[in-house]
Amino acid sequence: MRVVIDTNVLISAIFWTGKPKAILNAVRKRKFAFVTSLSLLKELKGVLVDTGKPFRLVENNANQIVNSIKHFAEIVRVSGQVTVCEDEGDNRVLECAISGKVEYIVTGDKDLLDLKSFRGIKIIKVSDFLRILNKI
Repeated sequence: MRVVIDTNVLISAIFWTGKPKAILNAVRKRKFAFVTSLSLLKELKGVLVDTGKPFRLVENNANQIVNSIKHFAEIVRVSGQVTVCEDEGDNRVLECAISGKVEYIVTGDKDLLDLKSFRGIKIIKVSDFLRILNKI
């Protein structure tokens, strides 16, 4: 099973316990293929160091987190551009999912969730993905 995990889910998994952390733990145990792109990793780092966000990590700490995420990820080269969402970040998630030939996008983003699916890729919440994982 191939999956894109949106940045909002990764942030929750990094800083808090709960369902997103359970997904990150499953990634660490290689229960599914976690697919990402350089664009999504750049977004993750940007959120981690953003002074307007509660995390405000120094660049070195943010780099350590991103590098540890890279260790468990398959980084795909994105080919093609998507413009279906107003939020450019959401379009980057869709592009990664298409290029990575994934079955699922796991997100907490309402705009993405409202799509429900895109080009055959199911867009689901963390709790729904955990139910799928538990059936494997």
